[in-house]
Amino acid sequence: MDIQMIGAGSLGLLYAGKLAASGAKVTLWCRSDEQAAAIHSSGITIHHSDGGELHIPPGVVQAHPLSEFHEEAGAAADYLVLMVKQQGIEDLVERVFIPYGRSIQRCVCFQNGTGHLELLQQHLPSGAIYAAITTEGAKRIGPREVLHAGSGTTTIGPYNTEGMPESGQKSASREISDIRLIELLNRAGFKTYLSNEIYTAIYRKLMINAVINPLTALWRIPNGALLDDPMRIQLMKELFDEACAVYDAAGISREDHLWDQIVGVCRMTSTNTSSMLKDVLEGRATEISWINGSIVRLGQRHGVAAPKHELLCRLIEGTTK
Repeated sequence: MDIQMIGAGSLGLLYAGKLAASGAKVTLWCRSDEQAAAIHSSGITIHHSDGGELHIPPGVVQAHPLSEFHEEAGAAADYLVLMVKQQGIEDLVERVFIPYGRSIQRCVCFQNGTGHLELLQQHLPSGAIYAAITTEGAKRIGPREVLHAGSGTTTIGPYNTEGMPESGQKSASREISDIRLIELLNRAGFKTYLSNEIYTAIYRKLMINAVINPLTALWRIPNGALLDDPMRIQLMKELFDEACAVYDAAGISREDHLWDQIVGVCRMTSTNTSSMLKDVLEGRATEISWINGSIVRLGQRHGVAAPKHELLCRLIEGTTK
């Protein structure tokens, strides 16, 4: 199976390295020439939290700068996997999907938030789009090195199968290929599931991110510290309740114990630095518009205000300008 992966951040390095180590054919497209050259000459090293490491030698993962992406790469891929953050999607549409979208068969998207799948679907007229939700913990510690901070689960499901006109033969072929991908990821050490209810997973992850990430970024604290102060917990609960009202108005189902799941995530990732906090500390644009902003826009479409989420968007955006 040919995997073409765009984005060599923490998750990109982790997935590319472990997939290649398990025998998959992986090509990694990097933002910079320098990072591609480092991986080409020295390979990828995955450090484990217990002190062990996995080294993928040079040449096992093919690394190239994204500026060299071409139509043949898209056509050759059984799956094109997007590991860039939300704020990089529009640039990716311009550089990859507008010129080469017709040659791409299947695209797997690992982004947080919502909105990107609809955008990408416009530029993949004959391709299938999949959403991927993962709880794997990873932190990049160099251009070719990543710390695997904690194992989690990965759920992948088709985004655009409803109403898609395709023959039974094509549908069966796609399903077989999807099963092979899930088996490949499991063989690489990722506990992965194929789901036909990916929307539920998308909006569960959106809720968790919207309650946890912006507050850690605002207060400059790790995830677990949110539970150290009753005032912080109260604000988390207010954000949760506000988002629940939006979900209810939009007809989005949610589990009865979703609040308990959010608290559980804070405990299980107590020492983790959220991706939004990392972006703020490093002066980069964050994904706030696609996370809390998604809840605000969803509420507007259904006549429900989300003022706390809107305020958080303004506060976080103001820290990186």
